[in-house]
Amino acid sequence: MLAGPYCTYQLALLGAEVIKVESPRGDMTRPWGGDEEQIAMGLGTGFVAQNAGKRSVVIDITTERGALLVSELAKQADIFVENYRPGTMQDHGLDYDSLAADNPELIYLSISAFGQNGPMGHRPGFDDVIQATSGFMSINERGDGPIRTGGPVLDYATGMHSTSAVLAAVLLRQQTGQGQRIDIAMQDVTMLLMNRHTSIAATTGVAVPPGANRDGPMLGRYRAKDGYVMLAGYRASHQRGILKAIGLMEFASFSTAQLMAQMPQIEAKVEEVLQQKTVAQWDVIFSDSGVVAGGVKDLVEVFETGQPEARGLTTKVESAYGEHQVTSAGYRINDVTFEPGTHVPVLGEHTNEVLTALGYSESDIASLVDQQVIATK
Repeated sequence: MLAGPYCTYQLALLGAEVIKVESPRGDMTRPWGGDEEQIAMGLGTGFVAQNAGKRSVVIDITTERGALLVSELAKQADIFVENYRPGTMQDHGLDYDSLAADNPELIYLSISAFGQNGPMGHRPGFDDVIQATSGFMSINERGDGPIRTGGPVLDYATGMHSTSAVLAAVLLRQQTGQGQRIDIAMQDVTMLLMNRHTSIAATTGVAVPPGANRDGPMLGRYRAKDGYVMLAGYRASHQRGILKAIGLMEFASFSTAQLMAQMPQIEAKVEEVLQQKTVAQWDVIFSDSGVVAGGVKDLVEVFETGQPEARGLTTKVESAYGEHQVTSAGYRINDVTFEPGTHVPVLGEHTNEVLTALGYSESDIASLVDQQVIATK
């Protein structure tokens, strides 16, 4: 739904030619978000965000002819990415062994909830479920219980990790001349995101307790006049810098021992002072002072800082609906970032083009449309 498409989006950013094979119903995210016209066109915000620069082909792989068409595409492919429950591709003759028989150098990536093996390998799962079953929610407990994040971070993290795995497989293929079989599990990736916690639990058999909004003196979330700020006073030197920045000079010169001895009084004063200014005012002060602290912003406020623009984090693309801003690769090499193609495809926009390149005639394509094996735009 998201992990596979985000992986191939990352590959497209690096210059890969991506053919997106969709069912006749289309990608599940096509109707996600936007106004009625945008949704009716199958160009919802959930789809646009990770499908610019791809070509869309509609093939029904539940039909024998459709599965054969995909296997023909795979004969010419460098990389094959699938994001289904284990066993699904084998049911349609599109598993690694079947495709590698015709393309021994194929890199085949499977992304699933729990992986291709193990006692939970057969289970389906979306981001929400993996947040629950991986231990991720257990360390993010607030108020009435464990909480899930405000966005599908595990899907996107899995997509990024999958891209890394594909690039590693490309290097392995260069060394060996052989294709590679990659198995990525969303739960594994999630446990990697909790690296220290995962290591502790595996070593001791003891679960790490949930985190909190405040982990220590001047270390965590504090209320400001109109919102919140985050302080990172990990060391006494950090704490002294924060005290100086917020105007508590009487404590800023304290030794480490003095800070520890009077921390309850200092903390109470810090809380009182921080509520006297707005988040924006404190953020300017933190920036000018060079201390490790910052205001809690929403995404629009982040864009208003100009930092994402300076970094080239987003770029403009076009679709039949109009103009969109989508993310770039998120890193710079030789002061250049990588951007997707300029177009977001409607469902089946490139079916004719791709099948024609495979050698299918107009009448062949028309026949496949009549049989409801494919769909064209």
